[in-house]
Amino acid sequence: MDLGLNGKIAVIAGGSKGFGAASAMRLAAEGANLVLAARGEDDLSRLSGRIATDYGRDVATVSADLNDKGAAERIAAAAIERFGRIDILISSVGAAGGGVFWEIPDAVWQEAMALKFLGNVRMVRAVLPAMRRQKVGRIVVIVGQFGKQPHPRYLPSAAANAALLSVIKGLSDEVAGEGIVINAVNPGPSRTDRWNTLMAKLSKDSGRTIGDIEDDYTRAVPMGRFGEPDEIARHVCFLSSEAAGYMTGSSVNVDGGWLRLPA
Repeated sequence: MDLGLNGKIAVIAGGSKGFGAASAMRLAAEGANLVLAARGEDDLSRLSGRIATDYGRDVATVSADLNDKGAAERIAAAAIERFGRIDILISSVGAAGGGVFWEIPDAVWQEAMALKFLGNVRMVRAVLPAMRRQKVGRIVVIVGQFGKQPHPRYLPSAAANAALLSVIKGLSDEVAGEGIVINAVNPGPSRTDRWNTLMAKLSKDSGRTIGDIEDDYTRAVPMGRFGEPDEIARHVCFLSSEAAGYMTGSSVNVDGGWLRLPA
């Protein structure tokens, strides 16, 4: 299927690793030109070089920390300066810590809300002026299943994710009349650098092997395996396109059946 993304301008926040990087590669393969934003300049440089070599797309990079005041606006301004418009935003920002509830300090909760929640909110808010002028735009926020199915050891993440899903649903009503759609993708357990770091921490805290911990997760996934970043990226591309033209305010689960609640 031709998704009609050739020549579109996509901003990808959190675009240097994991789901953001996989989405960048997929969008480039569909013909989109990109603005990649993340904190790590070296990672951005490597990925932009790979995209330019493999797909011949125009790629701009912005090193920015969405905890910083004005960072989101700087990313959006760089996209407008380079390309003159913003057709798509993919926001895959932040991660949150966890632990046993009564041992989690305030700082962990504050960090979860500051970056995972507010970082994504700031990025969405920053691209809306351009999209409202254009009377068209597509926004996809990569959130996570803990917002629907909380895990007792990742409650800061669950809280930030649930808050994001609420904002996405409410905002979709606000901007639908202006030709702007916003949807969420909720990955289940997937093979990313972040996942590997999380497993290592769990192993250290619990004294169990990473293999044993991962077995617990795969047993809970009806498909019996972890997802791959590119599998999530395919859904991101679909939601970025007019093929999903009648979807807004939706939360798409890409989790091998892991979610136990009604979709």
